[in-house]
Amino acid sequence: MHERSWSAVPIVAQPPAGTGTDGGGRFFEVPESGWHALLAWAVGPEHMVRCLDVRPPEPVHVVCESRGERTVRIEERTRGDRSAVDGGIHDYLTDARVPSQPCGYRWFIALPDGIDGADQFFARFGRALMDLPPGPRPRREREAMIAVAETLYAAAPQESSRESVGDGSG
Repeated sequence: MHERSWSAVPIVAQPPAGTGTDGGGRFFEVPESGWHALLAWAVGPEHMVRCLDVRPPEPVHVVCESRGERTVRIEERTRGDRSAVDGGIHDYLTDARVPSQPCGYRWFIALPDGIDGADQFFARFGRALMDLPPGPRPRREREAMIAVAETLYAAAPQESSRESVGDGSG
């Protein structure tokens, strides 16, 4: 594997064709969380691409519970909401001793051979993390995730993640 660096992840004009968080294509979109960002870091830039996030912000579902009654309302996402998400990801990566992920991008991971979707991919990492010893959790997760990623991608050619990047129109 090459040196890990967010800046080494290639920037493409459009998301890879047929992608989403459901793993419907060769690539899947990385969900916005610290754990998923750490997993992307572990996979390494040779198995990822990114594109600018030019989508309008998705609405936020606000759930309030009071005296046993639950109300849900939909609000526009604010800069504060965006900042909170980015801050949470930053804090998790900092705890794992990983550089902050640049903001303003959508991140996509190439599925390794033999993995059929994002759920199956995440499950491989989840199983490896179940028995981690006590201690600084994100830091220990980082090492375990890197080991899993190296195993999953061991048989794949290093440039294979970039071969299937389309123009997003497929």
